[in-house]
Amino acid sequence: MDYSRVESYLDSFVNYEVLPGFGFAEAGYDLSHVRELLRRLGDPHLGPVTVHIAGSKGKGSVAAMMASVLGACGTRTGLYTSPHLLHLGERIQVGGVPVTPGEMSEALDLVKPHLESMAAEGCWRRHTYFELLTALAFVHFRKAGVEAQVIEVGLGGRLDATNVVEPDVCVVTPISLEHTAVLGRTVGRIAREKAGIIKSDATVVTAPQPVEALHVIQRRCEALGVDLCEVGRDATFDVMRRDLRGQTVAIEGPSGRRVVTVPLAGSCQAENVATAVLALDALARQVPALEAACIERGFASVSWPGRMQVLAERPLLVVDGAHNAASMRCLARSLDAPGVPRPLVFVLGFSADKDVEAAAAELVGCGGRFVIAKSSQPRAAAPADIAGRLTGLGVECVCEPVPAEAVIRAARIAGPGGTVCVAGSLYLVADVLREIRDTYLISGRDLAFGAGDAGRGRSKNEMR
Repeated sequence: MDYSRVESYLDSFVNYEVLPGFGFAEAGYDLSHVRELLRRLGDPHLGPVTVHIAGSKGKGSVAAMMASVLGACGTRTGLYTSPHLLHLGERIQVGGVPVTPGEMSEALDLVKPHLESMAAEGCWRRHTYFELLTALAFVHFRKAGVEAQVIEVGLGGRLDATNVVEPDVCVVTPISLEHTAVLGRTVGRIAREKAGIIKSDATVVTAPQPVEALHVIQRRCEALGVDLCEVGRDATFDVMRRDLRGQTVAIEGPSGRRVVTVPLAGSCQAENVATAVLALDALARQVPALEAACIERGFASVSWPGRMQVLAERPLLVVDGAHNAASMRCLARSLDAPGVPRPLVFVLGFSADKDVEAAAAELVGCGGRFVIAKSSQPRAAAPADIAGRLTGLGVECVCEPVPAEAVIRAARIAGPGGTVCVAGSLYLVADVLREIRDTYLISGRDLAFGAGDAGRGRSKNEMR
């Protein structure tokens, strides 16, 4: 999947996903330049049934669940998420199929002349990497004839490039402290940015929230006169079964009792399931085809890699994109599930702007040791810096910067009967998925490593 032509052009625009600071939240910033670009393209973001999802954690999982269900019920559905794990096309999918390099090039050929004419006019703010990518997604969805689109917010909500849509349902997943330099240093301030996606004529669905965040969401809904549905008040859920293969969740909501099984093992995924079900109930008028049988099929077939994903069994190797204190708390609960053996060794890496101490502190109760790595993402913090910041936690840390080598070192520490868990950053998870696939051997379900410096600089064939 060679996206090099599109990636080369995208890389000529400022990319706040990889820069250590953020500039789009500066005073006076708005989305007028994004709206103008889309206007010149014929407003491809308007028309389909639209679900817009913001939040600090779980928004990608809820998006993947809803897109899978809509597709299973016969609705041609576009899914836009970020970041990607292994290739750019993962961000833009139709019917669960990533956009191909050729399709993305065709979309770029339509968008590029308008970008260049706007730049030549000299009165428009220059677009960013993410804003351009968002426009490409909408152009591709229009050409693919999608009937529904599920759109995940990139960062925040109010000023995010995706906040040009006219949603039928707005979803707010759990809010916690993140990107505080941009979004604000309290949960309430962050909630105000997330609640910026709420618009009149939409139904709003929220996952369980901190009281401060819930009050912000409620006030926004009251001001716009829109209906608010809350998980915990309008829908409740109960986990009937959970193991490393997934879980079965019973949800009591407006449509009665539903029992669904998802192949996602994380402890917070049950809450995400309930949020998705409540949002799907809110779509019933727009999508009459949402019936019990296809809803169950959709949840059963959802795919969302990098979230409590098991890569090997001896030792147990799990990767998870948890990156802040709230998501690490969910990860710690997940690792208490049946079938997760001890000893437990974490491979951790963080972006430089994360609250490393708060996130890692949530894992201390699990026991085990930390192996600190560094992802290939430019904002990744140096392992020695992370280890220094974690000294107060009383956990033994060792540094092994190369992600795959960190996994091999952790596997030696855990032994074949233990567990290795990679977390702290989706970028680190992506590096491990890529490097384990390309450099190291998983034979059956065993992670292969030898008695010496196994894997270091050796190919799959050499490891056999």
